[in-house]
Amino acid sequence: MDVSQKTIKERKQAMRSQMKALRTGLSSCYRIEADQKIRFNLKSTEAYKKSQVIFCYVSFAEEADTRLFIQDALEEGKLVAVPKCLGNGRMDAFAISGLSDLEKGFHGILEPGSHCRKIEPDHLDLCVIPCIACTSQGVRLGYGGGYYDRYLIKTSGFRVLLCQEKMVCQDIPVESHDCQMDMIITENQVIFC
Repeated sequence: MDVSQKTIKERKQAMRSQMKALRTGLSSCYRIEADQKIRFNLKSTEAYKKSQVIFCYVSFAEEADTRLFIQDALEEGKLVAVPKCLGNGRMDAFAISGLSDLEKGFHGILEPGSHCRKIEPDHLDLCVIPCIACTSQGVRLGYGGGYYDRYLIKTSGFRVLLCQEKMVCQDIPVESHDCQMDMIITENQVIFC
């Protein structure tokens, strides 16, 4: 690893700590209201309306909440697949029929149970991705494990990032393996990247 890559990694790690602290400090009232608007904005997009197979994270801690969105998509007859971590920075997508198919997995994050069937990345129409923070240009600050970056290169699904407006930054350091998003959705705007 050269000096510039090391510096970028260090800057991203410092930013993760700073932004996690900021996100933790957001009021629950703000988060609930923002998450409702994010869900409405996501469901209003053509990318969602046209999609049949959706890959969506199951929200954890203070991430933009996806549970009601997942229920809505299933009720509308869409196939919803959620990530399951396999270790070593790898994950796959597995179809669920409801939130009851989920069980605690990697780091206590809800994942599909062993009875759920795997969905191949090339079958995904829409990928709903989590972040700690992002820029309005579609640069994502993830958690540093590289799971989504490794997975997203396998699919041509439309990439949508959900982020509360207060977590949108001016600048995030970028590494060569970081995947660009197609759209950012906050409570106030839908941004094409």
